[in-house]
Amino acid sequence: MKSYDYNFISKLSVLYATLLMICNPLYANSDTLKKIIFEEKPGFTSKFEDENSLSHSLDNFNGQLTLVNLWATWCEPCKEEMPSLDRLQSKFDKNKLKVIAINLDRGPKKKAIAFFEDNNIKNISLFFDSKNNIPREVKALGLPATILIDQNGTQIAKYLGPAEWDDQYFIDLLSKYIF
Repeated sequence: MKSYDYNFISKLSVLYATLLMICNPLYANSDTLKKIIFEEKPGFTSKFEDENSLSHSLDNFNGQLTLVNLWATWCEPCKEEMPSLDRLQSKFDKNKLKVIAINLDRGPKKKAIAFFEDNNIKNISLFFDSKNNIPREVKALGLPATILIDQNGTQIAKYLGPAEWDDQYFIDLLSKYIF
């Protein structure tokens, strides 16, 4: 039977947690980490589900500019920015810009659904990735993370951290990509 140095493992765990907090954009004060990062590359291929457990992919949104927000109910900045995403969607035709929120909670879907109902979030579509495949694929270092996908399924930008999505800056930026 192997003998473990639990004191060493405990110290290593504290070090890992500290590094995670320092490196996570949620805890970073640097504006650089919270700016939009423009980079063209293929959109993610991971599947996600709707509340009825039907599978979806980015292909379902071809022809639309799609803003994908990765969030969780345990993430306060995620919950704080959700109303601004809802207001943003209300400013655009859903056939031209589609805002989707992909919840990453590992538990039942009812908590995220209840959050949307309690906060009157009605303009954006709610989806689920309980296996957290999408954040790994897009290399999201923290939550919230938002990815802009063009009409052809190409990722054109991502934004790390919370934002006021209905701010004129984002409205003008998204308008440039709508055909």
